[in-house]
Amino acid sequence: MSEKVQLAKVMGVRDYFMLGFGSMVGVGWCVAINNWISAGGGVLITVISFMLVTLMIIPIGLCYAEMCPAMPVAGGVLAYSYKAFGLKASFVTGWLALLAYVNVMPWEAIYINDVINYLFPQMLTGTPLYSLGGAAVYPRSLIFGLMLSGIMIFINWRGTKIASKVQNFCCYLMITGAVIIAIFAFAKCDCNNLLPLHQNLLGKNFSSIPACMAAVFALAPFHFSGFDTICQGAEESSKGIDYRKLGKVIVFGIAITGVYYCLMLMSAGVAYPTKAFVSLNRPSICYMFVVLYPGIIGRVLYVITLITALAGLFSTWNGFYIAGARLCLGMGRARMLPKSFMKIHKKYKTPIAGNILCGAACLAGPVVGIGFIDPLSIIGSFAFVVCWFSSAAACWKIRTSDKDMERPFMIPGGTAVMKLACLCSAVFALICILPFSPGFMGNVAVIYLVAWSALGAAVYFGFIKYRRQFPLQEIEDTLFEGQQKNENVS
Repeated sequence: MSEKVQLAKVMGVRDYFMLGFGSMVGVGWCVAINNWISAGGGVLITVISFMLVTLMIIPIGLCYAEMCPAMPVAGGVLAYSYKAFGLKASFVTGWLALLAYVNVMPWEAIYINDVINYLFPQMLTGTPLYSLGGAAVYPRSLIFGLMLSGIMIFINWRGTKIASKVQNFCCYLMITGAVIIAIFAFAKCDCNNLLPLHQNLLGKNFSSIPACMAAVFALAPFHFSGFDTICQGAEESSKGIDYRKLGKVIVFGIAITGVYYCLMLMSAGVAYPTKAFVSLNRPSICYMFVVLYPGIIGRVLYVITLITALAGLFSTWNGFYIAGARLCLGMGRARMLPKSFMKIHKKYKTPIAGNILCGAACLAGPVVGIGFIDPLSIIGSFAFVVCWFSSAAACWKIRTSDKDMERPFMIPGGTAVMKLACLCSAVFALICILPFSPGFMGNVAVIYLVAWSALGAAVYFGFIKYRRQFPLQEIEDTLFEGQQKNENVS
């Protein structure tokens, strides 16, 4: 039967690091850094906030690090929640994870098209086709964005091996570019550019440093969210992989991502006065180099920075495409989505319906345009942190209820770290959802969340009759059917 076709077993430890790291870093450090610094009221406050966010996310990552090698199946958080709490809780978690992944697809498509427009301004010439969210959509830009989406769909349709090679190449470009950016930015270092410590920037009038930090705490999780892509792709690990290393890769990737963000923030902070920097046109770091290095050097650095940003965009886009399609596969196996979502392509070993859904989300990005980027970011951030809470709680529950489960990687500190992970993810979620919080998601995002929840309720209840055709044990066996036996744990 077609649903018995297995995913390709081709990914090694390095591939998983590149998958997670590349999915996290993305392009926010280049095109959204103005907003980060403005929300923080200054560079140093923003850097400190990102450091604290990194430290808060590491316990969450440790929970994923324990669960992922123990249950290396497509679906990731969906499977962990199912194992710990059953079908209903698993559906809620999976549906929110799907919201997060579906959000990232158009988000990346929008931003990659936006960055290309900076390289080729002629894309934004002519009469706009229409305007959405206060932003015009131009015909050339739309066509080019759809073409880029088509390339991403093709890469992921043809298989994990080619998608993994693209991911690795983009990450190498991204790391090389970051080193060049840091060297030339710190060559212009003036620590006075970091002062004053706190000021109102770009109309973000947060009266106190704690309020500024809360605002950064609301947006930062979205830019760390990619580490869970490792879990979604864990079923495609090569034979004989050391699952202990797979768990460590998740935590290491989070730490390196935090270092990357802080390095880019400090590069901008020491090289250019803060108030002037946040007023630069996007992408700010590109234009900063044009001012700091007049002439050919500045133009070369401008292009290098944009290429680095494009590499980050492609790696995040590609990583979440891989993860989103595997989540859909897991939901199909759990009978939460139609039977077609269980099917794997016989030749390319990729999820068929999941790839189609992710492809449709990619194609939607250039159509809606840059005007919807902020609501997509904040609602995606909220959905991710709720999934983090669910995974941490599942890890805690399974550690206490199934002590004999084979765990290639076990969290140092045990349940205390798991409880801390639950607390940290709950704090992130509350910052997004509480109306009086500086990081409140806003009315547009709330409407979006309510609509998605209503659609989820319709899907859940609509498939009850379908699910009842199968014994619960059969559903569970199907969900975990792709799990390989770990040969590296005695």
